[in-house]
Amino acid sequence: MKTMELLKKSLPIALVLFVATLSISAQDTKPQSTPTDVSQENHDAKEGQDKELFEYYYKTRPENLPPNKAKLEYNLIKTLKKEIMSRDYSKESAEAIKKIDATNIQYERVYRESKWLRGFMTQNTHLNYSEFMYIVKHDKYMCFVNFDVNPETYLQQSRQSHLVFAAKDKFEIVIPKP
Repeated sequence: MKTMELLKKSLPIALVLFVATLSISAQDTKPQSTPTDVSQENHDAKEGQDKELFEYYYKTRPENLPPNKAKLEYNLIKTLKKEIMSRDYSKESAEAIKKIDATNIQYERVYRESKWLRGFMTQNTHLNYSEFMYIVKHDKYMCFVNFDVNPETYLQQSRQSHLVFAAKDKFEIVIPKP
């Protein structure tokens, strides 16, 4: 019983000591203003080389550069030529490949929402949708091209491509000699 009375009397004293300790420790943890903090703030306000590095880095990242039409055309022409060489072995096609450049091709980016593209993809189940899909046309050749990443940003191989053209005889396939 004596211990209960002693505990009741010491509880308010312990509570007061606890609150006092918290208030003292809270005052100690307030940030102290030092001369280094002032110089740091002044440095952040200035134009320094670190700021220049930061801005230069983000301006030169491929994602932040404007689209590059030349890279896109290079990637599309390279894929078109490769597809023509692998599918059409006629002498005319060899001559046509030499003449293909950015001035005589037509191309367009296509999207999954196009009903025509969906029909094409339904018939060609080996092809997959991607974010970067294009159709390239030169003379009688049309090629569906699909890239992993933006072809306006990087020089790259296509992920998938499918050439469509009107051959003289659809059923006669000439296999080149190895």
